Amino acid sequence: MTRPDRRTSNSRQEILEAAQRLASREGAGKITIEAVAREAGLSKGGVLYNFPSKDLLLKGMLDWMIEAISPLIDEHRDALEGQPNRTLRALIKASAFKATIDPSVPMAVLAVAAEDPELLAPMRAQMQARWQQVLEDGTDPELAALLWAAADGLMFHCMLGTGVIPDEQRAHLLERLDELATQICK
Repeated sequence: MTRPDRRTSNSRQEILEAAQRLASREGAGKITIEAVAREAGLSKGGVLYNFPSKDLLLKGMLDWMIEAISPLIDEHRDALEGQPNRTLRALIKASAFKATIDPSVPMAVLAVAAEDPELLAPMRAQMQARWQQVLEDGTDPELAALLWAAADGLMFHCMLGTGVIPDEQRAHLLERLDELATQICK
């Protein structure tokens, strides 16, 4: 029995990785079924078998991103059990680990948002669930929102290559955000 080579493999993972590479290299607007098939070394039919439409491919990219980032946040949250504002602090800490987040992640989000903002519903639901956890931790909602937005801003500037703050200073700023998160209460 012969082993199928990469060209005949219809692995969803390979397709998603190819779509991420394509978005990162050429921009979110360049994602098409045909382009992803070429990037993955598959036939268009192989991609369509796994993702019957471009919308489902984009949704798959977003779901993959959520599945990659959520455990990182949960790990930090679990480590902060019993401490003040643990969800907010976990979100801040997770944003510091740019090395563990694929740099093409923001490109996937941009691809989805550019194509059909309604496809972002799972991400919005995930963010809403995290926000509820932040509120349950007893945080001042306005200050928590500001701290979370600041951490996300630092992370996305870095990931999109638009940041002007050096990595060392960025790490220090995230530490300061974490310190502030430990001090706030309702």
